[in-house]
Amino acid sequence: MKRFFTSLLLLTATFSINAQHFKGIWVGTVNLTGMEPPEVAFEIAADSAGQLRSRMHIINQKVFNIETENLMAIGGQLTMDIPAMSTHYEGLLINDSTLSGFFLMKDKRKFPFELKRRDALPSTALRRPQEPVPPLPYREEEVTFVNRKAGVSLVGTLSLPAGKGPFPAAVLISGSGPSDRNETVFTHKVFLVLADYLTRAGIAVLRVDDRGVGKSTGDYESATNEDLADDALAGVHYLQSRKELNPRAVGLIGHSLGGEIAPIAAASPDVAYAVLMAGSASDMITAYNESIMAVGKGSGASAEAIKVNVRLMDKVLEVIAAEPSDSIAKIKLAATLLPFDAEVARLSARDREIMELTQPLHAEEFYPFLSGPRRADFFRDQSAILRKVKCPVLAINGSKDVQVLPAQLPRIEKALREGGNKQVTIKLFPGKNHLFQNANTGLPVEYPDIEQTIAPDVLAYMAKWIKQRVY
Repeated sequence: MKRFFTSLLLLTATFSINAQHFKGIWVGTVNLTGMEPPEVAFEIAADSAGQLRSRMHIINQKVFNIETENLMAIGGQLTMDIPAMSTHYEGLLINDSTLSGFFLMKDKRKFPFELKRRDALPSTALRRPQEPVPPLPYREEEVTFVNRKAGVSLVGTLSLPAGKGPFPAAVLISGSGPSDRNETVFTHKVFLVLADYLTRAGIAVLRVDDRGVGKSTGDYESATNEDLADDALAGVHYLQSRKELNPRAVGLIGHSLGGEIAPIAAASPDVAYAVLMAGSASDMITAYNESIMAVGKGSGASAEAIKVNVRLMDKVLEVIAAEPSDSIAKIKLAATLLPFDAEVARLSARDREIMELTQPLHAEEFYPFLSGPRRADFFRDQSAILRKVKCPVLAINGSKDVQVLPAQLPRIEKALREGGNKQVTIKLFPGKNHLFQNANTGLPVEYPDIEQTIAPDVLAYMAKWIKQRVY
């Protein structure tokens, strides 16, 4: 790294550099193995005190306004951290129009790329009118708490309503994959909008970077649902220690996979209520196949393509269920998928494109499911987990959700009531998709193009339900 900058410093000797040279818009493409190269932009400006601040954008993925921290401009060198991506950037100003540098990932991988100065961003940020704009009518603070069982330090944002309290509170649990505290997905900051609404309604909200994301420690990929439920419970216990909050009115709100994690934690008597947003009561195999059929049909796939898709997934899961050895399972997966190559080749180009979008088609893409928590997720008895939950539960879904289908709602209700829970509320929202936006088709491709992040009637219903249960 030192040699990198030493060699480049020779190129900067011909012009005088100060921090103001970095102000402006810088755009470049990062070459990442095995994926579409992201077009990255840094928008650098000075604040009212003259200090440089930067926002990062990933233009071709329509992700804008990613926060950066610890920006330093010394001589011709520019450095900054991007906590949401667990990434560090270092660059050197070659001339007035060129920054040469690299991203340094958390796992020490380095990706060089060159940035060029532009007069404007190649694409402007999509409108997100529900995102709160300061000044806010409530207080926010960054907090840190520990899951002592796992030795994991979790960092997030606590929003506290105006007034004296003590207030009811909610811990938010994100969906699949490592997520930042705002559950930023498809350019929407889902949990930021949810937290803003609930806090204005008098409910304190804790939203947290997942393990290994942003400022939280630990490793998300090796965590089971039970591990993530322990993280959520650690959040509950932290909120119960705050004098501004009612310790008997702290609950959980889980979205998507978070709707499966929340019931694990909600079996604890410390949890006052649980809201399951697009949660599930079936095994993942059933949920996966239902989604394959719904997305395929909604995308215009032929009936034959959908059948091939479902049969392929069933065969893959048979291998994963029957073969405990990862190395042998990999061999069997390759053999299992081979006969499908000819079937897929006979489909139309449109059908093949849809299949690529709806599920993996190559053996190596299934390898992450073979070991660790992902294998267990496929075969977990979610109904048995729900039967242990005794606190009040609100389960909601959208009628146009094609990722977790509305058919899950009666399954959730059945499991809860079989366990003796008499405080169950089930609500289907017409016209809503998986993010609870008002949608046309409900397909994921629509998510970023919809300005709305969460429909107002969904937010209002959740806030009213929570307050009725805890006051």
